[in-house]
Amino acid sequence: MLELKILTGQRAPSKPPTYEINGFEIAFDEMAGSLVPGGTLELKGSPQSFPHSLALLGPNEGYWDIERIDATYYSGTDDHYTIRLGAVTLDGESKLNLKYDRQPELLDV
Repeated sequence: MLELKILTGQRAPSKPPTYEINGFEIAFDEMAGSLVPGGTLELKGSPQSFPHSLALLGPNEGYWDIERIDATYYSGTDDHYTIRLGAVTLDGESKLNLKYDRQPELLDV
């Protein structure tokens, strides 16, 4: 499962966002929050497939200014990890890569 918490900047999409996994566009399973400038949007997706590619798609019309994304990835167990992505602007030609593997644990030696 994938959970996104997105802080929107000055421009927001007029329709709910979608994502792409392995070249197929899909709608998110759950959406909470708002699609307004300055709003926070929370999205959940359960694609039921191993992602060879995973991307958030830009809006079909206009622009989406994103200030920050916190992406949390869940595997089949209780194990999960979160990454933070910085500011980006998406449009109808844009895809934001969301495929990030878990960083290895660092040990003091």
